[in-house]
Amino acid sequence: APDAVHRLARAGVPVVLALSSVAGERARRSNFVYGSTKAGMDAFYSGLTEALRPHGVTVTVVRPGFVHTRMTAGRKPAPLSTTPEAVAQVVVDAVRNRKELVWAPAPLRFVMSALRHVPRPVFRRLPL
Repeated sequence: APDAVHRLARAGVPVVLALSSVAGERARRSNFVYGSTKAGMDAFYSGLTEALRPHGVTVTVVRPGFVHTRMTAGRKPAPLSTTPEAVAQVVVDAVRNRKELVWAPAPLRFVMSALRHVPRPVFRRLPL
């Protein structure tokens, strides 16, 4: 990774964009493989953020929730579901404003913050 950091910095890349997921915040029983890979990705980009900061490169991590796409067609939408167009607007605004972490939609930040602090025995019983 150090070589990649130096290459990005020398190339004058202003922003690195990573599309993550709210699932990376706390893995659920129903999709723990997906959630754990997103959590690992988030950890990587957190480190990359700090490595690139001194070089003026912003790393933006986008954490969308349930997005209505062909992949999710036929599945029951989760609360605070969104559209690809709405996520795209969040991405554009985040890059323009050099944000490091954004949620799509924004209220998911508060939902996931609460879920992150739910004790494991209670979390286990939630219908997630």
